[in-house]
Amino acid sequence: MAYVTLHAAWMLLAVAVGTAAGYLGLLRATQGEGGKSPLPGRFHLRAHVGLGAAYYGMLYAGILFGWVMHEFLLHERPVMPPSVRTAHAVLAGAIAVLYGAGWWVGAGLQRKPAGRDRGRPRLHMALNFTACTLIGVQIALAAYYVWIWPNL
Repeated sequence: MAYVTLHAAWMLLAVAVGTAAGYLGLLRATQGEGGKSPLPGRFHLRAHVGLGAAYYGMLYAGILFGWVMHEFLLHERPVMPPSVRTAHAVLAGAIAVLYGAGWWVGAGLQRKPAGRDRGRPRLHMALNFTACTLIGVQIALAAYYVWIWPNL
């Protein structure tokens, strides 16, 4: 169970870092003329890129550790029913693909800023937000089946 708790804590820390990066992106997305956003705070590109890169790295490390746990560490005592473990793994794969695409689009925006074209920034935001929503599903699924369901 220590491995599972470590994985969960790591992923929640990653989500906190990702939330900070996402909030900065939201500030950028809601900027109007003159660079003002109705939300509190200011957009800082370096912080957005740095936190986003840290989040992606932490996320992929957490996914890799989750796979290692599933394949090599938890065979004697699985902590989720097999169908839920499979759903958790499939969602992790979908999240990895969505965030990978978001990372690719974001890196392209760094190399060639969008200017007046809002299509690529919106695609970057949509990919990341969709993956973020799936992260919420992952957290609910894991929290229920690892800590709540066994105690019912």
